[in-house]
Amino acid sequence: MSLTRPFIFYIKSCISHLSVKKWINFLPIKRKTTPLKLPAPTMFSEQASTKQYQNHACPYYMQLKMHFRDVGRMNGIIEALGRDFLTAMPDGAYKSRLGQITFLSRRMHEDLVNKKVANLIEKASTHQRRNKKKWDDWDRANLVEMEKMYRSNCHIDPDLIEQSSRLSYEGRRHHREVLKNNDWKSAKIFLQQMIDLKRKVADARCMNDKSKHVVDPAYQALMQEYIPDAQLTQIDDLFSNFKSGLDKLLPCILDKQKSKNVPMSLEGPFESNLQLWLNKSLLKVLGFDFERGGLYETGHNPVEGGTPDDTRLVIKTSDTGNFLESMKSALHEGGHGLYIQGLPRKEWRYQPVGQDLGAAVQESQALLVEMIIGRMPEFFDYLSPRVEGLFQKLGEEFMSPSNLYNLKTLVKTTSDRKNADEATYFYHINMRMKLERDMISGRLAVSDLPDAWNALIKEFTGEEPATYAKGCLQDVHWFVGKIGYYPAYTLGHMMAAQINDRIKRDIQNLPELVANGQLTPIKDWLGANIHSKGRLRSADKLIEDVTGSSLSSKPLLNHLEERYLNAA
Repeated sequence: MSLTRPFIFYIKSCISHLSVKKWINFLPIKRKTTPLKLPAPTMFSEQASTKQYQNHACPYYMQLKMHFRDVGRMNGIIEALGRDFLTAMPDGAYKSRLGQITFLSRRMHEDLVNKKVANLIEKASTHQRRNKKKWDDWDRANLVEMEKMYRSNCHIDPDLIEQSSRLSYEGRRHHREVLKNNDWKSAKIFLQQMIDLKRKVADARCMNDKSKHVVDPAYQALMQEYIPDAQLTQIDDLFSNFKSGLDKLLPCILDKQKSKNVPMSLEGPFESNLQLWLNKSLLKVLGFDFERGGLYETGHNPVEGGTPDDTRLVIKTSDTGNFLESMKSALHEGGHGLYIQGLPRKEWRYQPVGQDLGAAVQESQALLVEMIIGRMPEFFDYLSPRVEGLFQKLGEEFMSPSNLYNLKTLVKTTSDRKNADEATYFYHINMRMKLERDMISGRLAVSDLPDAWNALIKEFTGEEPATYAKGCLQDVHWFVGKIGYYPAYTLGHMMAAQINDRIKRDIQNLPELVANGQLTPIKDWLGANIHSKGRLRSADKLIEDVTGSSLSSKPLLNHLEERYLNAA
């Protein structure tokens, strides 16, 4: 006799309210029947050799690993939903998706900061101090990162997390609308909400901050969400030294630019589907694994994200008049993607020690690929004949290697950060850092942001933006709550130049490899020295170990001088 639908629903109801064992006993099974044996969990049979599941002498640490595994899984789900939010999600799902993401964000936060975690961390830390030989470097680092995650979040109310998550995702759509309509009135209301919310988050984070004599403690607390352990005093010193050198260097670069022929503009059209094909092909050349990731276009701003097993790179919809713009974005996000995919996923999937080192190191990888490797003259020797054929521009002088190189290394002052060149990019970052610092501290009212923005940009370019959209509304960062992220771009650029110096010493035929499109040795070097290390060491210690010295502004100044003054 076949099961009727009502009976099926009844069975499902039983399953949802009874344990598996009780449900099996509840069914009318004859006593002689062999009891059903549930298979051992896959995680222990298939992954027993990984450090995430490997037994440890400390039982409290084992409980922590399983707990943080589940927190990491939840974060992976949020990442996947977030990438879908930017790409394939239909507009009709907007409200429900916001609800899903904000619910999971709150739930993940509550799981992270419950008292059980605090007690386990305390007991595991005691075990580690008393039994040092039973803890290897990775396990010690993992426990340290667990405690950092707990402490940086434990005083933040779950309501704030939920509000921050919602406002962040609403901000992407809101930014797109105010940018399109040059709507400062609406933007001002939204930004005020975001600043007020971030001040509350910063106040909660500051309850654990033991730093003394910090000029802007709230801003530092927000910045450390993206750049762990960063100190404003250290960053201020690096920025001041760099600005001092760049202020002297830039006029010389601009003078040299005057003596060079103005590069020819590109003449399209460059079909969007061919640009996407080109960008995916370049990512393959870099070594990006499309079995574990993808490249997508969106009407929103570019963004990297996902997990090492599911890395989603999102770039803005292509401009058919200039293929170099989407290529720049793809190379930048590709650098992020290589880092994400290179993390120690097999050994430490979902564990804190297996995560990246934050925004500054992330940006170092993106800027190394986009601005340093992706603007070498040899890169355009490789690129030129291929794009000539792809876009059917054979023999066109504007597609020559030298012209493409000159287009990508043209230095001029502009009020648009996204179109800023490598030499002037810092001024945009420095300006935005000052403005957001002042807004968080209360020195600058949100309503006064346009005037403050225009005054600073005029000081740099000599002109004021014609519209809000070309001025204080041009970036998405403040609309999505990324306050404190901007310093990561300059720190990342400094790291990239310093790392590049080491790569050139270790891979001595680098120009030849780039000219032939053989970029995987670079990816392999980065994987071995940076990506695979996860959070085994702090960012400062990693840079020092890899390059032989602590982070400095000198390598970046030397790089700019070599490329823009000393090169033929």
